[in-house]
Amino acid sequence: MFRAGVGTRESGRKFLNGAIYIVTQDQRYSGLVRASAESLHRSMPDLPVTVYSQFPMDLPFANIVRILPTHEQKDLSPLDEDIQAANHVSFGTLKTADGFYEKARLMLESPYERTVFLDADIYVAKPFPELFALLDRFDCAANHEEYVNTDWHNRYPCPDIPASFPEFNTGVLVYKRSPAMDSVLQRWCELYRDYRNQNPNLPVNDQPFFREAAYYGDARIATLTREYNCKFRGQGYLNGEVKLLHGHMYFQMDSSYMRRVASIMNKVQGPRVYIANQMLGQITVGRLVSRRAASYVGSFPDPTPLIVQRIRKLKKILSEQGIGKAFKRLLSKMRSCALSLLQ
Repeated sequence: MFRAGVGTRESGRKFLNGAIYIVTQDQRYSGLVRASAESLHRSMPDLPVTVYSQFPMDLPFANIVRILPTHEQKDLSPLDEDIQAANHVSFGTLKTADGFYEKARLMLESPYERTVFLDADIYVAKPFPELFALLDRFDCAANHEEYVNTDWHNRYPCPDIPASFPEFNTGVLVYKRSPAMDSVLQRWCELYRDYRNQNPNLPVNDQPFFREAAYYGDARIATLTREYNCKFRGQGYLNGEVKLLHGHMYFQMDSSYMRRVASIMNKVQGPRVYIANQMLGQITVGRLVSRRAASYVGSFPDPTPLIVQRIRKLKKILSEQGIGKAFKRLLSKMRSCALSLLQ
């Protein structure tokens, strides 16, 4: 049950604005959700938060909707007041074997009229009330995927959709209740479910299916800038204050490290780029003739040293493939490198 001050149901009416998280299938995401939700609560303490989780969670400022595993499912209403009163926890019965499907399906279950869905590894550096204001004129808002296309193996081609309509990154998705948006979310679920039923051994990201649902749907979509979904471990362009950082390492998100990243990224507010854990700003130089030049702003090295990352990667390869296969893979890479040097 929501604490007083955070939001209380009145006559069954939905709250206007709120945030949701979804964590199923992999318990390692539970710690990320906790860190993310705490950063959100620090920045926007009055924003109601709901977490849909297959695993036990302890967030006193949030409503926890526990999604039970199939063998534990019970005939309980998600809004059972007695259960909620016991430990601000309610139970649902939806459970599938695919986290991406659950993510899309549970977005439809949001108790809010206007919802911001956040991935487990989103760190909230600054308040973002202006995102909800977009929903006065749009059905949803998201920013473009930094890689444009996450269907890495071309398993779900959509030749009828022009390349000029790239994927949206669904790690931050702001949306409202409307027939058009509900239809997009429902179609997203159906497209992904149908693909996985037909191709159980060919996994693919969920974003290509959202792209198709959005392109053929009637929802009005506002495109966000990178400041509202900054995948800081990748590359991108900024021009303004970064508010939402996106990324983690080994399912960990240390608040002190994330504050450092936010501090470096917001050290300057003008045009700047980030790549390889470095930030470069733009300055004007020259006396007689002015010209633009790059200026080093700062860096935020990975919290885990590179040597440790390599050891972890090697241990994972050996565990999954064995020494023989790992050795053959290493020889293949060495051969490829040698051939490229000879060409």
